[in-house]
Amino acid sequence: MENQWRAIWNRRVASDELLAGGWQDVFLRLKALNGFDVVDGGIPLSSLLAQYERTKELLLLSAGQSVFEVGCGAGANLYLFARDGIAVGGTDYAAPLIDAARRMLPGARELSCGEADTFDTSQKYNAALANSVFSYFPDEDFAARALIRMCEKTRGAIGLIDLHDIEKKQAFHDYRVATVPNYEERYKGLDKLFYSHTFFEDFARRHGLRVEFPAIEMNGYWNTPFVFHCFMYRK
Repeated sequence: MENQWRAIWNRRVASDELLAGGWQDVFLRLKALNGFDVVDGGIPLSSLLAQYERTKELLLLSAGQSVFEVGCGAGANLYLFARDGIAVGGTDYAAPLIDAARRMLPGARELSCGEADTFDTSQKYNAALANSVFSYFPDEDFAARALIRMCEKTRGAIGLIDLHDIEKKQAFHDYRVATVPNYEERYKGLDKLFYSHTFFEDFARRHGLRVEFPAIEMNGYWNTPFVFHCFMYRK
C-alpha cells in the first residue's frame, strides 16, 4: 500500500517525554501521535475515555482476556486495555509508531510493523480492533483482506471504529473545505476511503458473522457526523 499517508505517519517520532507524567498525560500524547487532535480545544479526555469504555463493552472484553489492534499506531488504545488487565498485541505500518508502542507496552504479546493485510495470525486473541484505520486503505479489496486476517486472528468479536460513510462523503468534503484553509491544496493526494454499510453486511454474510452498527458517542470530535462503527460477532 503506497500512498502519501505512509510518509506522514512515518514522520511521527516519539520523544523521551512520552514516558513522563501520569497515565492520562501519556495516553493523550499517544493519541496525538496517532493523529488525534487532543490539545487546545481538541477532543476532550472524557470523550476519549468514554469511547474506550464503550468499545471494550462492545468487544465483550474484561480483565484476563486479550485484544489485537490493526493499525495500533503508538499504542494509545492498547495502553488503556493493558491498564485494565487485558493482554494486548498490535500491528502498524509506521515503524516509528510501533517503536513508541514497544516502549510504552513492554509486556505486549506482539507488536509488528507491516501491512494490515499481511500480519501473522498464528497467535489468537479474544477480540480484534481497528480504530480510525480503514479510511486510509487504498481500496475495498485491501479492506476485505484485512478483515479476513482479523477474523483469523480472533476467536471473538471484531470492532471497526470511525469508518467514513459514503453517504456523507460530500458533506465531509464541504465541511473540510469550509474549515481548513487551502484544503484542496493541502490534502491533494491524501484521499480517504469511504464505505457503505452494505460492504460490511456482505462480508459478514459471506463469513458467517453477525454484524451490528452501534452508536459510540464522541462529544467534541469534529469527525463524528461523517463516520459509523461496525462490530462483527460469531454466530
